[in-house]
Amino acid sequence: MKAQKVPLRWYSMRDAAATLGLTPDALRKQLERHVARAKDGGVEAQLDGVRGRKFANRWRVSFGDSWCSQR
Repeated sequence: MKAQKVPLRWYSMRDAAATLGLTPDALRKQLERHVARAKDGGVEAQLDGVRGRKFANRWRVSFGDSWCSQR
């Protein structure tokens, strides 16, 4: 049986920063330091299991498996 891929959940900059114990400005600066162009032409950044992507000039953040609690 194939494992179903769970869709990514995108968090706002404020919510993601609170989860990481950072200010939104500090998280934004970290993402901007690691920015790269994605294959589809979008702007993304990845660091330590945290993925940021710009949607309509705003950063949205998703967390990798290492940040998600296992049930």
